Amino acid sequence: MAQTTQRVRWICLCLVFATVQIGGVLAAVTDPDVGPLITDSLDGSVLGLKCTAEKLSDPTATITWHLDGPDGDQVIFAIKIEGDAAIGTLKLTATTAFNVSGTGAVAKDTTYACKVARGAGTLWQAVTTGDPTPRSLRVEPDREQLYYGDTLTLACPNYGTQTDPDTLPPDPLTVPSPQIDWQLNFTDTWTGSLPAGASVEDSKLIITNLGDSHVGSYTCRANNTYGTRFAFYPVDNLMDAPPTTALPTTPSSGVAVNNTGAIVGGVIGGIIAAIILGALAFFGYQHYNKSQTARISSQPSQSDEEGKLNSN
Repeated sequence: MAQTTQRVRWICLCLVFATVQIGGVLAAVTDPDVGPLITDSLDGSVLGLKCTAEKLSDPTATITWHLDGPDGDQVIFAIKIEGDAAIGTLKLTATTAFNVSGTGAVAKDTTYACKVARGAGTLWQAVTTGDPTPRSLRVEPDREQLYYGDTLTLACPNYGTQTDPDTLPPDPLTVPSPQIDWQLNFTDTWTGSLPAGASVEDSKLIITNLGDSHVGSYTCRANNTYGTRFAFYPVDNLMDAPPTTALPTTPSSGVAVNNTGAIVGGVIGGIIAAIILGALAFFGYQHYNKSQTARISSQPSQSDEEGKLNSN
């Protein structure tokens, strides 16, 4: 049984010279902590939708599934309650299912909305059935110019068109979630051929060490029960990355410590040298005094000289 799962989150991919990916829940209709969030899974011809709202602190909160927007008719669904509102861990899960092919299949462009009603206000999220609506967008790098050696990541989100803000959120996702494949350059016969260094992970195309062999138009193929659609992203005009100027470096702490040690050692050495010189000067002075005293004491005094003359 083939199954696909899609977590309904808003990825705002802004195309202003470059594309920047900002992840977040659909802010217009949901709360970033509470939700609700929708996942889908396909089992044969039956599509299951699961809606989850969590971190609720209102014990009176309810969750319901509706057709044609959050104020439309309720559909049959099952509910599961977990956690405790008193500590903000109340979690509500509502699931519904319907045929998307064969007998009793729902029509294309049918909207299913999950609504969470609580004292703080109503939150809702919605998806619509139909053909895939892929958009090939650059996730990274987030600058306009591509350089040799870059790692390039392309995404192919399945956004639809908001026909009515009361029944659909901005950039609504279509269900069943499509299977996403990538190929370098479109061909009538799909080959899935990709150059060396390119791989697909979680439906994203990742190209490492971007080079001339990666230049071309990358095709995203989105396929679900209703049909197949394509989106394209060109990769060209690669340039060498501009040289980077090394920033001035500051001495590491080890160097600073060594410099400080040298300064302290020099000061101490100077003090010791001064003490030694002082001691030598002192002892030299003492020795000079002693020698002078000895010389004076060895000379005959004037009285002795006079005594000798008188005796003669």
